[in-house]
Amino acid sequence: MATSYEVHYPTVTGRADLPRMLLEVGGASYRNVFIDYAEWPVLKETKAFGKVPNLVIVESDGSRKELFETHAIDAYLAEVLDLMPGPSAFERAQAISVLSSLYELEDKIFPVLFFPTLEARRTAHEKHIAETIPTYLKYHERFVRRPYYFGDKVTVADLELYQMYLWFEEMYRERNPLRTRADEFPKLNRIVEALAAGKAGDYARHRREFG
Repeated sequence: MATSYEVHYPTVTGRADLPRMLLEVGGASYRNVFIDYAEWPVLKETKAFGKVPNLVIVESDGSRKELFETHAIDAYLAEVLDLMPGPSAFERAQAISVLSSLYELEDKIFPVLFFPTLEARRTAHEKHIAETIPTYLKYHERFVRRPYYFGDKVTVADLELYQMYLWFEEMYRERNPLRTRADEFPKLNRIVEALAAGKAGDYARHRREFG
């Protein structure tokens, strides 16, 4: 029996979106173990750092081990599923640098969802659409080596970009900066289009939502 995986998270995309996408694109066997919000106060105390997602690795001999923290899970899955660039530590670190920048962008946007008033949320989102997101994307556009971030191979960096594109679609719809300013980001949009036509897009269309 080959190694399989469990992704423990509620029935939403959230922080488990990229791990699930990596498993899909990497052709791994996995299942979702959904967490009931009502049970979370008790379950929280069983998690290494009191957070999810967590990844369970089920080895071929039936032994199990757990990994916590999203960024660690992303990097681990990229390694074991051959979704890192090149063989060298330097190339892998470059991929992690791309992830780090995109994680930073996520962290700038995410708190807005919890601002106390509609007006505060609207104002912050307008700034992100007009300034924050395009500024980050400008640097990523320069970095891409074509056709993907690291040449001919799809890596975790490309999949994180696609995952963010999907997030922008959910939040901003026709105002998604990757669409409204597509002429400024042709290389990034080619990555999105290529992934949407493959396994990542199939996951997004058919297995990303749970209700």
